[in-house]
Amino acid sequence: MKNFPVFVFPVSLEFYLNARHTYKQLLTVYNPYEFSVNFKVLCTSPNKFTVIDPEGVIAPQSCIDIIVRYTQPSASHCNTTDKFRITMYDRNTQQALGKRDIPTKLIDGEPSNTNPESLGDNFHPLASRSTPQKQTEEHPKVICNHPSHRDNPPVNVVAVAVSICCIAALLLPTQPEATVNSQLPEWLHIGSNLKLVFSFVLGLVSMLVLRP
Repeated sequence: MKNFPVFVFPVSLEFYLNARHTYKQLLTVYNPYEFSVNFKVLCTSPNKFTVIDPEGVIAPQSCIDIIVRYTQPSASHCNTTDKFRITMYDRNTQQALGKRDIPTKLIDGEPSNTNPESLGDNFHPLASRSTPQKQTEEHPKVICNHPSHRDNPPVNVVAVAVSICCIAALLLPTQPEATVNSQLPEWLHIGSNLKLVFSFVLGLVSMLVLRP
């Protein structure tokens, strides 16, 4: 037999004579390996127990639940330890890979409802090293002044003036338009290349003024 560890939870079973709900319990068997395995359940006292699906296959990295029922609880069986043995086998060679024994016991009475935290040593809450006042001083509140909360900067007067000049220049007549019927002097007629320059400058100034 190889020495593969067999993972089962819980590691022991306890049945209580006066608590019928404990007559049925679950054993979870895990297969953490990268290959499927066969399993088989044996018992030292098969006349006391029934096991649903006592053998089968566990897929890789999976688990199964085995239902165990105590069928013949009696006072004469109390405080007697029985065992279940769960063995894993290689699916191809049927060679045993490992085994795990699960002790079981029938206890006279009912399960205790005592809070486990109240058992054993007495535990007490720990006092904090710092008082709430000190904690407040160590972690003061910080008010963040985000730039978006500040007053908006004043509009650039120079940029607005340049924009107005560019717009006015673009409204002037374009050479070589006829100036006979024009009421404006000839020197106010500008060329198309110059108007392209004014348009470019107006676009840059507009981006500067209108950006958030």
